[in-house]
Amino acid sequence: MEEEIDEELEEEIDEDLDEDFEEDTDDEEDTDDEFEDEETSREIVAPGEVLSEDMENFIPGRGTILNKKGTKIISVLVGLKQIKKNYINVIPLNGFYTARTGDKVIGIITDKNPVKYRVDINAKYNAILKPRNTVKRSKMRRRGKSSHNLNTERFDIGDVIVAKVISADRLNNPELTIVGKYLGKKMGGIIISIDPPKVPRVIGRNGSMIKMLKSLTDCNIFVTQNGRIWIKGDKIKKERLLIEAIYKIEREAHTRGLTDRVEEWLQNEKEKRGIK
Repeated sequence: MEEEIDEELEEEIDEDLDEDFEEDTDDEEDTDDEFEDEETSREIVAPGEVLSEDMENFIPGRGTILNKKGTKIISVLVGLKQIKKNYINVIPLNGFYTARTGDKVIGIITDKNPVKYRVDINAKYNAILKPRNTVKRSKMRRRGKSSHNLNTERFDIGDVIVAKVISADRLNNPELTIVGKYLGKKMGGIIISIDPPKVPRVIGRNGSMIKMLKSLTDCNIFVTQNGRIWIKGDKIKKERLLIEAIYKIEREAHTRGLTDRVEEWLQNEKEKRGIK
């Protein structure tokens, strides 16, 4: 009897994981790759640099401010100048992660007490995970009948989790939940970090980059908005190749034609290293 239940549970978990990967790939495809936007120039600007004095046709957007006289649009970031409609923006080349409601993040448990966990999410402030936001519903099947149990997940300091931001503002620490598909404790695999502003480049327009990375390295890859990436492959040399490719993307994020260039690099490296 126990063996029969275990087999059914294994099949159900595998099915859920497959669905989760498909669902998260769809989410990734919706991410805009502003670095490849035709309206984003290759001009790198610095804080204090004047971007425009044409106040009749342009408005300061993200990463910009007006001077005191209101006659010039000035950059406040190191990044790429972007003109979108009548807005002048600066797309940052590096920076801290700023939590936004709905973001998926990879976090590390850094402290715990009976009422909450503190989670490092690669941001200026730690996030909070309360026990009520760790309740998961598990499904058991016995001879054609199903039942549901509610379980509160428990974590130790150092555990890695995938979570969703459910609240974020300037006055309070971001709050997380692990209730939802593909959220919860991560077992195995490798976690790496890149600059959060470079995340869209790893995903690519319509998911083009991440699909190519998965296809050429045979690795699972899960990218989150806080710049952390979970990788798991069947061979360490494939995982190492994927990590090198991701860091190459991060270094060359400000350049055009990056997907084709990384694809060519991967194919050449596979041949050099004898990876099939």
